[in-house]
Amino acid sequence: MQDAPGEKVPAAAFDRELRGKTRRSVGWSVARTLSDQFFSFIVFVLLAQLLAREDIGIFAMAYVFAEVGRIIATGGLTQIIARAERVDAKLVDTVFWTNVAVALLYASLLAAAAPFIADLLRQPSAQLPLQILPIATVINALGATHMALRLREFGHRAIALRSLLAGLIGGAAAVAAALNGFGVWSLVVQRIVMELVGMLLSWTAYRWVPGRRFDFAQMRANLEFGGNITVAQLIFLFLVRLQDLLIGASLGAAAVGVYRVAWRTAEIIGNGAIQPFASVGLQTYSRLQSNLPALREAYRSMLRSAAILSFPALVGFGVLAPHAVPLIYGPKWHEAGSLAQVFAFMGIPYTLNYFASPVLGAMGESARQRTLAFVQLVFTAALTLLALPYGLFWVAVAYVFRAYLTMPLQIRFLRQASSIRFADTWQAVRAPFAASCAMGLALWGALAVWERLEPVGWAALGLFIACGAAFYSIVLLAISPPIRAQIRNWKREFASNHA
Repeated sequence: MQDAPGEKVPAAAFDRELRGKTRRSVGWSVARTLSDQFFSFIVFVLLAQLLAREDIGIFAMAYVFAEVGRIIATGGLTQIIARAERVDAKLVDTVFWTNVAVALLYASLLAAAAPFIADLLRQPSAQLPLQILPIATVINALGATHMALRLREFGHRAIALRSLLAGLIGGAAAVAAALNGFGVWSLVVQRIVMELVGMLLSWTAYRWVPGRRFDFAQMRANLEFGGNITVAQLIFLFLVRLQDLLIGASLGAAAVGVYRVAWRTAEIIGNGAIQPFASVGLQTYSRLQSNLPALREAYRSMLRSAAILSFPALVGFGVLAPHAVPLIYGPKWHEAGSLAQVFAFMGIPYTLNYFASPVLGAMGESARQRTLAFVQLVFTAALTLLALPYGLFWVAVAYVFRAYLTMPLQIRFLRQASSIRFADTWQAVRAPFAASCAMGLALWGALAVWERLEPVGWAALGLFIACGAAFYSIVLLAISPPIRAQIRNWKREFASNHA
């Protein structure tokens, strides 16, 4: 077995060494996420054009239950590896075999329950996908411990390569299947192939062979800690995916397809701009859990960097969505354009949500994670049920309204767990927020003028994106001295490293 990073970590500071590890890991996470999102976007566009709206809707509903299995099997347990002061063979063997056993058990139960679930959703064609998709859950469990060990060592370069190859091979398999008329099974094939490639590459990236040091006492301790995290992650999953199930049962699979295309577009933008920073956050915050001032400094720095990218992307797409969505996906998805415009208002809570969870996890506040997630889920369910009779547009509005309604509780939990105040969060995001709002207003005015002259096509769309990005950059640099100083520091570091 490769030596696990078992040395005890003393109280750390957000010093030059940790900044360097964080920056390099963020860099590789950015490369991974951008490549993931780029190829994922291309594949999604092709599949949206090749498949029926019902195909995407059926898969979206079946995927919820497969994802539940992945979280139950691996979500809470692998975070233990990131937080542990010392990782030994007993810990990782126990985590690995628990992951695999739970995944196999869940896959068996879901296969048996699939007819009942399909009947409950009023979607009989979802039964077989529900029974086959859990294979991906088992495959994922076989590689999750290796990936967690690699990430603990800030091994984001290896994970980036793994993710890129899995996405490319899985996407190619899905498009080939769709071209040959496989329908919804194209998406099932994509998921299974991606997990299989990812599992094989995880074992290559961290050369560790599971042993026999499984320990029931260790398993109980793991489940006690990981249980709260798992529950929180399950609830966070249903925050987004519960609406798919409710829409499918009430409005049909085609409506789920439209809603999923609208949300997926906003999700791709958000993930590409936010997730690289948030995914490194758990490792960085875990090393700073005994030094709260340093943790707050790291939080502000990483949140600011994410907001600089995510806010303008979401706002800009929101303005352009009614024209961009039909151009990109095809006329049959026109309705998704207005929904995507609503989701653009998620910028602040969406970004904050990505950063609150790793901070709470690093501080061992899994109970607060669970409570926050539960409150958000209850409000999501209640508001969605109220909105459903009025159509998809108001379901989207309800989801955005819920995000702002529960944001004060999230901010309160952050302060209680880590002394991160709302002022810290606002200080990090206020300049990107102001510059994004100014850009959005400018784009909206320019778009209104253009529409009076001629339709918005690909050339106009490209022009608006380029001008919006330039306008945002100028405003941001003009109103934010800290960002100007940060850029100067980056230039100095770059010059000294290449002198």
